[in-house]
Amino acid sequence: MKKESKIILNIKVDVKSALPIYEQIKRAIKIAILSGKFKDGDKLTSIREMAIKLKINPNTIIKIYTQLENEGYVYSRAGLGYFIKRNKENLDKDKYEIFKQETFDYISKASEFGYSYNDILKIVKKYFKGV
Repeated sequence: MKKESKIILNIKVDVKSALPIYEQIKRAIKIAILSGKFKDGDKLTSIREMAIKLKINPNTIIKIYTQLENEGYVYSRAGLGYFIKRNKENLDKDKYEIFKQETFDYISKASEFGYSYNDILKIVKKYFKGV
């Protein structure tokens, strides 16, 4: 029988963000799955543990896990919890969609601070030269 490893996530919730808390948590879990940080079959932190750790209502965690299950990122086993389900067919598409959204969010925030296209491009180029 395959040994199940338990996922420990360091999720940071920004209460000042325009993005609802449950969306921030859901996005963090999706990114962890899509980035390959977790393997197929890894066990998610229990609803109770996650709620205590993030200091939010357990119903919010239930909502997140249920949505992730409906979207095909996780599956549940009665009495055992939630487990990662890496759907290889949608992996690249989903990864690109999240990357696109993260990029849009970054550019929107930079624009709010008054940075131009050229300013943003300069920073991105500088980053890649340093990598």
